[in-house]
Amino acid sequence: MRLRNESLRTGTLLAFFDRENPRRNASLLFLVEGAADIAPLRDIESTCQELIAGDDRFHWHTVANQLELTAVDARLDSVRVTRFEVAEFHGLSRPELRALLAPAIAQLGEAEKVRFPSATRTEGSVAKGVDFLDREDELTALQRLVEEGLHVLLVAPRRSGKTSLLHRLAEQLTPRCHPVLFDVEKFRNAEALTAGLLAHASSQRFVEALKQVRSRGWRVVLPEAIEALARGPGPLVLILDELAWFLEHLEGDMAYALLEVLGEALVKTHARLVIAGSLDVERVARDQLGIRLPGLFGKLHRFPLPPLAKSRLVLNLRRVLLGTGLVLQPGDLTWLVESVDLAMPYPAMRFLGQLASVAHDRPLSPERLEQELIDDLASTDAFAELEEQLKQLAQQEPRSAEALEEALDRLARASGPLDVSDVKAVLGREPAEQAANFSWLVEHFPLNVEGERVELASRLFRRYWRTHGGAGA
Repeated sequence: MRLRNESLRTGTLLAFFDRENPRRNASLLFLVEGAADIAPLRDIESTCQELIAGDDRFHWHTVANQLELTAVDARLDSVRVTRFEVAEFHGLSRPELRALLAPAIAQLGEAEKVRFPSATRTEGSVAKGVDFLDREDELTALQRLVEEGLHVLLVAPRRSGKTSLLHRLAEQLTPRCHPVLFDVEKFRNAEALTAGLLAHASSQRFVEALKQVRSRGWRVVLPEAIEALARGPGPLVLILDELAWFLEHLEGDMAYALLEVLGEALVKTHARLVIAGSLDVERVARDQLGIRLPGLFGKLHRFPLPPLAKSRLVLNLRRVLLGTGLVLQPGDLTWLVESVDLAMPYPAMRFLGQLASVAHDRPLSPERLEQELIDDLASTDAFAELEEQLKQLAQQEPRSAEALEEALDRLARASGPLDVSDVKAVLGREPAEQAANFSWLVEHFPLNVEGERVELASRLFRRYWRTHGGAGA
């Protein structure tokens, strides 16, 4: 594996020019190095030609020297030229090329600089635009539930793309609804949460809002803040990220009172509620706070967020390689497909970003890639929060936690999917206990369940658990 060589001189340019303003343009430059690129370049050109479907705003040019692009067309915007090596597309079938290039042609058709998801751009941040990885089916389903008026509990492991999905949901709901996305994990008490909502509704500074809350009382101000938010365009959709982590800072009686007041205010304003979190708010309320969720909080529609679609993992991996500028060499793809996937985007993106950093200094052989992965798994904290879930459960239900670790051991050691019944068999004695523990496992760890077969969805997590988790203990 190596970094893209954007200094290659020759290639083929596909340029898009806006009809009204030809100075508004963007281009794709496919760079060639040798005879091995000829056939793949023809496939690229044919695929792009199918995608542009005779649109005369697109123009092909042969580039003899990319340092003299103005000789090709003086109007070309050099800032909006995106370069790829033809070598990055070697070995791809026409359908695979079409799947990869269709989003690029769509961006080009808007005179935008073409981008693909990048491991170096998105590590640890909210993925937006082209960096939002393949959650369209889940996004559509979640949007439909909200628009039908349901209150939704989105459950997903940390680092699974949950927060990015919430940001995309807020974008999709606008302008039909008035979504307000609120990260509540940073607050420590009812007054602070109320002040945060009031500041958002009134454009006050947080400290100023907090003074008002302390003067008048959060029970009075919280409904007023919700009413103010509800006066926005369209029905209010309040999206609370990591509510369970916030509730852990409260005593049971205070948590119940806060949720009761907030729920009544949401019902009064006909608002919809979306709660998301890596911790199960229902379990936290029951086991740690000793309360039952009041009002609408007790009637949430559960929506577990599955890992990214298994059938598209290789395609998405290719997209990230294009966006990161990493070029596969012989043997790399086999290793990569066997070792890395995007079922859990965060640890995979973090590792690929590390590879890009190392590749700045030298190309990476498959053997060097393997060592980089071993070193990364030995030091990463990307899976620490998954193990923290088990630790917290062990303090409440030690027998369940022990059974869940045994199930994870078996899934990590398996060379393929296991029967769901075999996994459930180690999760308890009674069917109800087995079903409850299996549901917890699916919601909190990256699993693929297809029919009556189940497997760990993340190869990176499988490797990690074998050597550093319960299976390696």
